[in-house]
Amino acid sequence: MAILNMKRIEILAMLADSKSVVDYIQRQGTVEIDELREAEDHFDRLNTGTSVMQFEKFQGVADSAVAVLDQYAPAKSSFLDQYAPREELPVSEFLAKSQGTDETLSKCYAINSLYKDIQDCRAEITRCEVQIDQLKPWAKLDIAPSLRETANAAIYIGSFGEPLDRETILTRMAEVDPEAEGEIEVVESDKNQTCIVAICHKDNASKFEQALRLVGFVAFSETGKRTPAEQIEALNQAIEDQRATIASKEEEIKTYADTRDDIDFLKDYFALRTDKYRALDKVSVDDNVFVLTGWVAEEDADVLKKNLEEKFDAAVSITDVDNSSDEVPVKIKNGKVGRTLENVTNMYSTPSHKDLDPNGIMKFFYFFLFGLMLGDAGYGLVMILVTLFVKLKYKLEPQKAKSVNYGLYCGIGTFFWGILQNSWFGDLPKWIANGLKNNNPTDFISTHHLYWFEPLANNNITRFLLLCFFFGIIHLIAGLIMNIVKHVKNGMAFEGFVDNIPPILILIGAIPVINTFIGGTALGDIPQTAPIDAFIKNASPVFYGILIAGAAGVVLGPVLAALKGRKALGGIIGGFGSGLYGLYNAASGYLGDVLSYARLLALGLCTGVIASVINQLGATPLGGNVILFIIIGLIGHTVNIGINLIGAYVHTNRLQYVEFFSKFYDGGGKAFEPLAVNTQSFKIKEEV
Repeated sequence: MAILNMKRIEILAMLADSKSVVDYIQRQGTVEIDELREAEDHFDRLNTGTSVMQFEKFQGVADSAVAVLDQYAPAKSSFLDQYAPREELPVSEFLAKSQGTDETLSKCYAINSLYKDIQDCRAEITRCEVQIDQLKPWAKLDIAPSLRETANAAIYIGSFGEPLDRETILTRMAEVDPEAEGEIEVVESDKNQTCIVAICHKDNASKFEQALRLVGFVAFSETGKRTPAEQIEALNQAIEDQRATIASKEEEIKTYADTRDDIDFLKDYFALRTDKYRALDKVSVDDNVFVLTGWVAEEDADVLKKNLEEKFDAAVSITDVDNSSDEVPVKIKNGKVGRTLENVTNMYSTPSHKDLDPNGIMKFFYFFLFGLMLGDAGYGLVMILVTLFVKLKYKLEPQKAKSVNYGLYCGIGTFFWGILQNSWFGDLPKWIANGLKNNNPTDFISTHHLYWFEPLANNNITRFLLLCFFFGIIHLIAGLIMNIVKHVKNGMAFEGFVDNIPPILILIGAIPVINTFIGGTALGDIPQTAPIDAFIKNASPVFYGILIAGAAGVVLGPVLAALKGRKALGGIIGGFGSGLYGLYNAASGYLGDVLSYARLLALGLCTGVIASVINQLGATPLGGNVILFIIIGLIGHTVNIGINLIGAYVHTNRLQYVEFFSKFYDGGGKAFEPLAVNTQSFKIKEEV
């Protein structure tokens, strides 16, 4: 576990080599480029903003084309394919393949154009369907809606916003104007409207129209020269034509299915160029040379310097920096197990150079606590088998290996605790041993007592709860020890010991209190643990002495700090008062911290109880029907492991963030973000 020392790198090379140098640095992925701090007046900056915008636009075109292909010509793949390694491309092959990007981009534009045509057709279909809905009430109208008059008559086509019959309409019109004479024909009537055709002599048209409008008449907006039935027929035909066009365009899109790999390459190609040109924007240049500056890890610096000076006409300078500065980026290096937890830590915050890397110590607790929360050997075995299958099937890349190994170690922790608690898909062995008829403990594991203790048996829930508190105390003590180490590292050993030793003593001194509550059975009833219980009982006076010493240390710590002149606490008297207040905070604060580990019990029991209920549901409905038992078991246990995996993940993280990190970890560092080949479909292989 380590936070690596960083160095400052400065590269001076010929301007003609600028893109080649940046390409090489990008392929190495070891340099974070930033701007030249003290540029001379004669240096300028490369303005690559326009190029970056163009590359982002092209990448968007490729993304859209892939989305279209996914819709109409989806690639055959499984969930596990995401773990398959990317294709390795030697630099020469990458450069050769890059020559075809213009052609591939043209295909992307063609795919997107076809999809736009499909969208236009769908919009036209929607427009036609809306028109048909508007015309349906008028389907029985046997004249064109545009007809408004004959030689002697005026014609009015429209509707009322309520269901009416001919007689009612004429009666209302007569009440408005008795002289408004004419004829009305109801074309269609429903609960929402009444469609009519009205006709009158032209000499009476003004009065007739006025009366119509006064009783709620609204003129029909359609003015076509064909009857509504003819228009509906034409619109239906238009819809069929548009659907045929859509089908044709979809088939044409499918012909581009074999270009998917080229488009994936295109996406990555423009992603690379976007990152590269953003980096070039930070480069300082004059007429002949360019200067590139940035950060590099100390362990990579010498090799990078040597390679750059051998491959290019360049001068490379590596200088030391003050790694305690907030502007220095943080790069972490961990072993195989600690590496799996880096994403967990980064979700909380990137460590600073003043911090200790928490991943190395956290690995001893994280998977242990995760397994205790999930706590079923069957579920753990499933996780182990799935992750091992992925590891054997694929040659995993580092980032993907992190995720898979994380699942593997969580599975191992779960399997370990499941064995200790005799939980195999709940109490499945008991049901199988008894022919799915009852759950009496007559299975082989229970008969031979091949486990530590069952949390739900006898009075073991109390034992399990206090055992969780015991693990919590160990976890908290580890966090406080890390804080001491951190203070020593930063030259503050006195503060580290004064602030952390007393709480450690208090937590150690509380152990016999827990043992007293449990009644000497904290470690279960197997004979090998009896000496430990006896030791704790016999050494209780020593533990209580440690507890008193810890309390005294909390009170006197600020006094000692005041005597050392390290803290402004208002002198010795103020320090003593501060110590008393600190004792109250320590008692209440650490009590709350220890109680927080009760979630280990809650989640651990939840998994087992639900699993047992699932088994009972599968066994009892039809008196032990094997097929029904298997179906209910598969569905129920799949849901149970899914839900409780989420719960174990969330609450294990919470214990790290709130209880463990709060003791020593500040975070707030600037993550190291090197210029690298961030691609999805391929990786570049450096050629010798």
